[in-house]
Amino acid sequence: MCDSSCPEFFLKSCLTKLVMELNDLYQLLSISYNRIDPHHETWMLWLKKKSEEELFEVAIGTILVQNTNWLNVDLAISNLFKHNITSFKRLKAVKCAQLEVLIRPAGFYKQKARSLYSLAEIFLDYSKGSKTPSRNALLRIKGVGKETADSLRVYCFYDAVPIVGTYTRRLFARMFGKVNYLKEKYENIQEIISNSLDQDYYVLGKFHALIVSHCQQFCQKILPLCEQCPLESQCIYGQYHQTQPELIQIQNTINKPKSVK
Repeated sequence: MCDSSCPEFFLKSCLTKLVMELNDLYQLLSISYNRIDPHHETWMLWLKKKSEEELFEVAIGTILVQNTNWLNVDLAISNLFKHNITSFKRLKAVKCAQLEVLIRPAGFYKQKARSLYSLAEIFLDYSKGSKTPSRNALLRIKGVGKETADSLRVYCFYDAVPIVGTYTRRLFARMFGKVNYLKEKYENIQEIISNSLDQDYYVLGKFHALIVSHCQQFCQKILPLCEQCPLESQCIYGQYHQTQPELIQIQNTINKPKSVK
């Protein structure tokens, strides 16, 4: 059995006791980001009830951001808006070749163009009075996985469903010292969140947005900024950073991508 002197102590998740409830994590993240981002600019656009144009921007963002970063997404969306493509009705009327050129900064532009057309059909049906699209309907769009489908449900249709992404898994694994979160089934993590937080679209959406913001700023995959992190004292990974930095170095080495020759 591992003990605290064993290099596998963290990596094999010998620690099984959670240091805090998810509700406490939600509150701690909220307090931290009230200080960092007092106007809530990070997530307010995503969480508020949206105009048609805002809804369009958020929805296409969930498609365009796949396998790229938000800087490239902003360039693609800016191209669309410059050509007055600010709604799904207008997007649907654009020829595929032109759409591909406009969204090219986001990468994978051919596949993403097809996905945007499929998404447009769903939103146009919804605007005509159809029921809120089911998760399965969203998953049938090429390139839309569980995280994207649930993001659309929360941020565009205001459904109360937990969103589980890579950042969620990483933060849970490090905060609670349970590496199995990295490979746990999506639905199992959803259930854990559902049992811990209020079933309200705003709470669940904000929790997801806070986790994304936190991991992008502090809890990075390689060389996380533990010393600057507001959660360090509550985080098992952060505690190892303070007391056994050699274990953190092992984890960073494992996470480090292989060099391309």
